[in-house]
Amino acid sequence: MLITEVNEILEKVAKGELTTEDAQKILGTYKDEELGKELRNIPGKEQLEIFAIVLILLLLELMYDSLFIYGILEGWDQQFLSFTIAMAFLILGLMIDFYRRSFMPDVLEAKKRRRKVITKLER
Repeated sequence: MLITEVNEILEKVAKGELTTEDAQKILGTYKDEELGKELRNIPGKEQLEIFAIVLILLLLELMYDSLFIYGILEGWDQQFLSFTIAMAFLILGLMIDFYRRSFMPDVLEAKKRRRKVITKLER
């Protein structure tokens, strides 16, 4: 469907010539909110050990960040500066991964596929 056709449908909806349900049927998006079904939603366990590990990694992150800033101010070698910023990004990635695995809820959602062919509204 061309963008001009979509704009025409939206203008008809704005004028009141076409209902939103009819426009959704024409565009092929009718009842899209019913396409997914949540099968499992388990809240994350709050583990004290992982929280302690994240705090230690946070301290290491702050150390590497401050070392990088101090190195820039003192005019250190680019190779050492790249090493410190790489270590900072690596630790940041580990922190995000530990947080995601331990504290975020585990959600499994099954989605149905939409039709690939968008049919016109039959009246």
